[in-house]
Amino acid sequence: MKGNEQCLNSYFIETVSNNKTAMFRLAYSIVLNVEDAEDVVGETILKAFSHLEKLRNHKKMKAWIFQILVNESKSYLKKRSRIELVEDSSLFIQNEGKKDTASDLLELVCQLDDSFREVLILYYFEEFSVKEIAKILAIREGTVKSRLSRAREELKQLMEGNHWKG
Repeated sequence: MKGNEQCLNSYFIETVSNNKTAMFRLAYSIVLNVEDAEDVVGETILKAFSHLEKLRNHKKMKAWIFQILVNESKSYLKKRSRIELVEDSSLFIQNEGKKDTASDLLELVCQLDDSFREVLILYYFEEFSVKEIAKILAIREGTVKSRLSRAREELKQLMEGNHWKG
């Protein structure tokens, strides 16, 4: 079993390494503060690693880690007495100093309500399915679809209001 454990640990490290920016982006979209998002990601990695033996299907590791991340982010918000907004939400996009349409769009997404932001980022930026998002956020698939629809509509209005040309 020791070899199997090493293999699972290696897969965990690989999954976290390949998704660290995505994890940060999602945490930031919930807590809206760079330092807090970094703390949440760190806590998520520690919690996931310490409970790795509870993961039944290693092929679902990414979704499992993101589920822990969402829960940790929401717990962090409950503990925090007030939410501090970061004026420049583009700080969490690693784009080597150049601004592109993806970061412009993400700035608009960050203006949306929390529930809309979560589903949009998970669906479009992280490419999770509606079913996976429902499991990650512990909500029904119909709720995910509804939030996606309403989020698209609000985002469209924001884009029109900002004369966005994507």
